Amino acid sequence: MRGNPDNRPICMILLMAPPGSGKTTLGNELNRQGIASYSELEPKLIQLYGEGDEFAKHRATAHLWIWDFYRSELRESSLPVIMETTGIAGRDFINEVGSQHNMLFVKLDTPREVCLARLRVRPRGRNINEGTEESSGEFYDNWHANVAPTYDFGLTVSGTNIVADVCLIRKKISTS
Repeated sequence: MRGNPDNRPICMILLMAPPGSGKTTLGNELNRQGIASYSELEPKLIQLYGEGDEFAKHRATAHLWIWDFYRSELRESSLPVIMETTGIAGRDFINEVGSQHNMLFVKLDTPREVCLARLRVRPRGRNINEGTEESSGEFYDNWHANVAPTYDFGLTVSGTNIVADVCLIRKKISTS
């Protein structure tokens, strides 16, 4: 699954990877440098729908809210809009956007040990789904074995070198 491979400018950048890979950090840096528009949705989602089991009860409504948010961003932003995702939920939305806009699928290829180390030091209450190290490791393995292969990534970045990752994305956007 990927966006339209035509000559339209890139309107959306999907940062895809498991938790702890650096999607939020990369999105914030691309936004800070004026390369793309990024809003961290996790705090707003927690405020609206809770976290953990409470969020799970409202997952369908939360996804509709997320999709409406990105539709609005795509209409209003003069920059490419960044969406961070694991690529598991929201495939219908990704297909919808991909049929209307040129999208860049970016895989963060952060090593498992780095993701787990980042998750260990991440402040609690910052993420909707906070699992154990074991469940996070299982998610990481499953994502690489079963989710990532279902996408046609236009770019793979390290997830560990923000400067290089930003340069690669900037270059890809400017040549698309």
